[in-house]
Amino acid sequence: MRLYLIRHPRPCSAAGLCYGRQDVAVDAESVAHAAAAVRERIPEGVLECAGIFSSPASRCVLLARELAAPREPSIAPDLVEMSFGSWEGRAWECVPRDELDAWGRDVWHYRPGGAESAAMVAARWQRWAGVARSSGADCAVAVTHAGVIRIALQAAGMLPAGEFFQAPVAFGSVHCIDLAHAIDLAHARVPA
Repeated sequence: MRLYLIRHPRPCSAAGLCYGRQDVAVDAESVAHAAAAVRERIPEGVLECAGIFSSPASRCVLLARELAAPREPSIAPDLVEMSFGSWEGRAWECVPRDELDAWGRDVWHYRPGGAESAAMVAARWQRWAGVARSSGADCAVAVTHAGVIRIALQAAGMLPAGEFFQAPVAFGSVHCIDLAHAIDLAHARVPA
C-alpha cells in the first residue's frame, strides 16, 4: 500500500511553543496554501479515490477536509501527535534544561513532560498502519504531525534512527512510503 503522509499547515501564534497535542489554530489562508501544494504533489486520481485520514487535531482536520471534499475524512486517533504532558503550551526555552537533556539521551524511551515516549507513538503508528494495510486499498492519504511522520519514515527505512528529531518535516509537506516494507518499530530495538 502506498501511503501519502502530510504534515498539517503552520499554526497561528505557536512559534517557539511545545504544542504537541494542544489544539492550536491554523488560518484559512494557510489551509488553502497547504492544500494547493499537496495537490501539486499527489496525483488527482489518488485524492479523488483514496481514503483520506486525519489526526483529530483541528490543524489536521481542516486540511484533510479540504483535500477530501466533497467527502469527509476519517478521523484516526492513532495519528495524533506525541503528548508532551507538562511541557504542552510552554515555550521550549522554558522547559527545564535537565529534562531536555534526559530526553536527548534516550529519545526513544524518555517520556517528555511525563507523558508519551517515541516508542509509545510508534506503537500507535503500527496499530494504525496495520489497519490501513489490511484494508486492501492500493493507497491512502493521512494528514498528521511531524512526530508521527518521522516514526513512519523510520519504519519505512527512510530515516536513520540517529536522525529521528533532526530530520526536517516542513508544514504542508508530503512524504510517500510503502507500507508493505515498513518494519514494526514498536517491537524493534531502536537506538536513539
